[in-house]
Amino acid sequence: MYDRIKVKDDPGEMNIMQSGERWAVIDQNGNRIHLTQERWEHIIEPINHPEMANYEDELKETVRSGKRIQDPMNPQKYR
Repeated sequence: MYDRIKVKDDPGEMNIMQSGERWAVIDQNGNRIHLTQERWEHIIEPINHPEMANYEDELKETVRSGKRIQDPMNPQKYR
């Protein structure tokens, strides 16, 4: 179920990742957040946000340090 993949030497990143994951980070609240390869490819498709292709590290940092939390019971609401 899990592959051992060494990611950057960064304390905020996970060293054990599920298959298909591109990366995972721990957010400010201790939640593990991951991005799959499939979702990354979807994001940077020409019809979506190809301009993000050069900003993956910035995306990771935003996810890791972000303060806004989406309410799981109401996806339109933030805490």
